[in-house]
Amino acid sequence: MGEKVIKSFEVVAEATHPFIYKFEVGKDFDGQSVDDIIEHNGVFKLFNRNDEIITEIQLPVVGVKYEYPDSGEVL
Repeated sequence: MGEKVIKSFEVVAEATHPFIYKFEVGKDFDGQSVDDIIEHNGVFKLFNRNDEIITEIQLPVVGVKYEYPDSGEVL
């Protein structure tokens, strides 16, 4: 398998009660469409289509879904 690309990830968030929140490429966050997600040292960074950072996420991660562009396979 070649290089993998993050398609989405789920985190444990908490308001009054803990819940699972999913960040996903193509989904809006803070009024901007997420075009890319990069993980570096446990911090997930969301970018818009202009490669500008939207936000950084440092919450407990439940799962990550990857795509392998060479194969089209999503895991």
